[in-house]
Amino acid sequence: MINLSEQTLIDSHCHAFLPEKESSIRSSFEQFLTLAVHSIPQEDMFNTFLYRQVIRELSRVLECKGSHKEIVNKRNEAYRKDAKEYIQLLFDDAKIETLLVDTGYPSEEFTGYSVEPEVFSEIVPSEIKTIFRIDNVVLRLAQKQPSYEEAVEGFKQTVIDAVKKEGSVGLKTVIAYRTGLEIQRHPINEVSEAYENLAKRLKSGESIQTVFSPTQEVKTVMDHFVFLTAEKSVELDVPLQIHTGMGDAPIIDLRKANPVLLHDFITDESLKKAKLVLTHGGYPWIEESGFLVNSYPNLFLDFSETIPFISIGIADKLMKLFEMAPTNKIMYGSDGYNIPELFWISALETKRALSRVLNELVASDTIDVDWALEIAEQILSENAKRIYNL
Repeated sequence: MINLSEQTLIDSHCHAFLPEKESSIRSSFEQFLTLAVHSIPQEDMFNTFLYRQVIRELSRVLECKGSHKEIVNKRNEAYRKDAKEYIQLLFDDAKIETLLVDTGYPSEEFTGYSVEPEVFSEIVPSEIKTIFRIDNVVLRLAQKQPSYEEAVEGFKQTVIDAVKKEGSVGLKTVIAYRTGLEIQRHPINEVSEAYENLAKRLKSGESIQTVFSPTQEVKTVMDHFVFLTAEKSVELDVPLQIHTGMGDAPIIDLRKANPVLLHDFITDESLKKAKLVLTHGGYPWIEESGFLVNSYPNLFLDFSETIPFISIGIADKLMKLFEMAPTNKIMYGSDGYNIPELFWISALETKRALSRVLNELVASDTIDVDWALEIAEQILSENAKRIYNL
């Protein structure tokens, strides 16, 4: 029987957090186990499989028996007593070797604070590599730079510096949250006019949230900067992560986040050498994502956020990915944020589900044990090492 519990892994998609911010973000522990940005009734959360999985594993690692509320109290005591020691306990238990951290969340624009990689590396025992998110850069430039031409130059230089000076191993866009994944090319005169109109509105005192609401002007600007990012990623030889599928409700309009909407972007002649990573496996469009990475040599995916949030469904979704997606193009990721448990439970449940799927495929004589073990190494670490040049 294949058992991957001792396997180390690379988390190819996650976010930094600060222990001292926990109480200011959510009212209670269970509220961190939902993607909704609003509060969910406690009884609803207590009756999710994810919550019960976390409680079961916390009981084991903290050596604590009792009701789920008693176990959460024990967790809170341990975290408040020594956050670094508690995080080490969880990360060692899950054998999380490296984190690829998306620096775009938390950010000053939306949460009021950010976490520097150097600070985060003092908190967690894993190696830290950064993924540079470009969307916030566009917002900052529009606040300070009214000229389109100068904004473009400033943007390009910022991206170059992020990779060459700061060591980021990839770039990222969350355009799905703003104007959706139907990214298209627009005439430069239209982009220039739209950008300068948005900058003018910001200068007059309108808020970022109001100005960058999903209008055609915003779409024209954001589409253009995402194309610039993809082209620059080719020059810098780093992947571009693209948020696809589910996200924070109700902020994301799921209707605009289907990865199949990327057709024009994916097939653009100038991007054939770009390494494009579909994050979250495009959930709930897992099979569509599998088809896309099967069909386009420069497409890859991670299944972050599907794990842990679809809890008991991950084995089924892995099997659906395996229908078409080449195993050397699939990466593990947690999309962990705000609390260490999301990183930890994701790693545990992924290794458990992947073991189950691979054992099933071996038992049915679909694959042999040697390739099953190779698949596990690919997904848990080797693909990320290759794709992100680690």
